[in-house]
Amino acid sequence: MRKQLLFLLCTIFLIGIIHAEVTLWGNVIVNEDTNIVKQHAYYKFDDTSSKGIGSQKPVVVTLTYNVQTLPFNLSTYGYWGEVDWCNFTVTQFANIYGTQFIPFEGFSGTYNIINTTVYSQSIYFNGSYVPPSNIVVDLRSKDSMIADMSCHYTDSRSLYVENLLFGSFTTYMPSFECEGCTQYSLEEQSQLTEKNQAITSNELSIYEGIQTIVNWNYQMWLIASWVAKIGLVFVAVAFIFAIGYYFYMFLTKLGRDM
Repeated sequence: MRKQLLFLLCTIFLIGIIHAEVTLWGNVIVNEDTNIVKQHAYYKFDDTSSKGIGSQKPVVVTLTYNVQTLPFNLSTYGYWGEVDWCNFTVTQFANIYGTQFIPFEGFSGTYNIINTTVYSQSIYFNGSYVPPSNIVVDLRSKDSMIADMSCHYTDSRSLYVENLLFGSFTTYMPSFECEGCTQYSLEEQSQLTEKNQAITSNELSIYEGIQTIVNWNYQMWLIASWVAKIGLVFVAVAFIFAIGYYFYMFLTKLGRDM
């Protein structure tokens, strides 16, 4: 019977300028039939840039692995058995590109794929302590990769020990560079970013000022409108009283004349 413990969610790094995506999906699998706990990860690189940058320029993915000193005696911590070996395997499904550029509909394109091959490397741990080290893989567009760190337990009752991984790995991926960005130093790019932020802040301040003036202008016109309406009411009332007074005086004069 197999049970899967999901610890990692799909992580997508979106690079706005070249529209490139590196997808990482991972989980931890506990196999009670083989007494193996496996940290599993799947990677895929899709390049949708207009010039097919990812077809010719790879993304460097670094996997840093770390394994406890083996065999690791679990009875010392109140559990059963030991972790006697671990194995780290990395398998890459790599595309080989030609030089012909094939545009897609819209804005993107890629180079032609002339072949596909599989690269695999594996490291076995069953002795003394091995310091953390790296496996570096170059991924091009449409390439995928699988990484598995499998550790064997001598007693199945210890498979779920505090969800600890006695062998594990960490993924490091670089940021992409936009076309033309390499002509600027990091300091120049930082200054340019600060300048753009200052311009944006000033524009927002101007907009807020205009919005404040518009709001005040609207409020002033609203107040003036109500003052005019109230004034018209008073004028209408005064006009009614004036007409009544005129008729009163007129009738009084007619009475005296008669």
